[in-house]
Amino acid sequence: MTTRAGNSTEMDGADFCATPPQERAALAERQLAALAAREATVRAFVCLDEDAARQRLTKRPAGPLGGALIGVKDIIETAALPTRYGEDAIAPGPRRDAWCVAQALRLGGVLLGKTVCTRFAFPVPGPTTNPRDPARTPGGSSSGSAAAVAAGLVSFAIGTQTAGSTIRPASYCGVTGFKPSYGLLPTEGVQPIAPTLDHLGLFARSPRDAWYFASALAMRRAEILAARRPRRVLVLHLPPKIPQDGYPERLAALADALRREGVAVDTLHLPFPADDFCQLQQALCYWEAARLLLAPGGINPHPELRDLLAPYLDQDIAEYAAARRRRQRYQEQFAALASDYDAVLLPAATGAAPARAQTGDAVMSRFWTTLHIPAITVPLWRSPDGLPLGLQLLGTLGEDRALTEIAQWFFAGTERAALK
Repeated sequence: MTTRAGNSTEMDGADFCATPPQERAALAERQLAALAAREATVRAFVCLDEDAARQRLTKRPAGPLGGALIGVKDIIETAALPTRYGEDAIAPGPRRDAWCVAQALRLGGVLLGKTVCTRFAFPVPGPTTNPRDPARTPGGSSSGSAAAVAAGLVSFAIGTQTAGSTIRPASYCGVTGFKPSYGLLPTEGVQPIAPTLDHLGLFARSPRDAWYFASALAMRRAEILAARRPRRVLVLHLPPKIPQDGYPERLAALADALRREGVAVDTLHLPFPADDFCQLQQALCYWEAARLLLAPGGINPHPELRDLLAPYLDQDIAEYAAARRRRQRYQEQFAALASDYDAVLLPAATGAAPARAQTGDAVMSRFWTTLHIPAITVPLWRSPDGLPLGLQLLGTLGEDRALTEIAQWFFAGTERAALK
């Protein structure tokens, strides 16, 4: 098996989309063996049903996802398993399949279990450990989804992103995390946190596997894309006030390597106000979440979350409306900026995975989630401690496939010495 920069050495070496149907049963068996060997340490799942998964596998389900083991984040409803939202003290959610789960099952996917998420998808760490180092966090809030793919337990996992809950865990765990354009994958059956920010997020071994999964769900015909070399990219430099452990030097070296390969590279200091880059998402998220999660007679979240959100119930609506107007302006500015580039490049996280007592800082994703644009991370580097560090690629709204083709080129490029 080839070890890629930042990738877990436990991951199975083949993309699911490149695995012939007759070999998928063997792939699933290797993943179930990995589950038996590693789940007690990784703790990616809050609940699972290995027997039901094996029974479905014996029927050799047909379809583009036929035989693919899948993990589903615990704020996404499933008929076969309870949904607890990362909380033990509340009644479980409805026993029905969310849109994304129903689609995956119809296409031959095999639900292995519900993956751990932080409590109501807010940054309160759960039990999951990072497959690369059990003392480190896998990130949040899609903790178990990222870890399950990184540990080689499933081919695909479904998570969500309202701030940085897909991109950051993928970077920490050394896998591909893909947050499509807002609305590309419906969130029906997913516990809402902030409706104008909530996205489904997908975890896979590679960008082409991520697109294979996304296209199967969205179009009912799974596409195997080819890597596409970018013609021109933009590298964003972020203000020093934003933590970027080791990233500026790596991005500078990457820019030089890309130029040697004939790719045009421009650089630009962050063209948006630093305060809004760091805080606009929270202003929108907490306003919306307060009204959803603290409604009388509704869900009763944990005290820390109630204390965080309660002040926003009294906030003047004019402040929320102003934040939405700023978002619209930034969306237009980003569309104009990114239209000349195949991708915009920046860090996927503030550094390598920190200790398990936290889930890490989502600042590298918050603003882009707010703008609704597609984002994907590629496990491109390692830290001095050997931990994964991801490169984040951004594209214009709706250009998800094109962005994923570029991301696949970077992923494949981890085998070229010039890009290591």
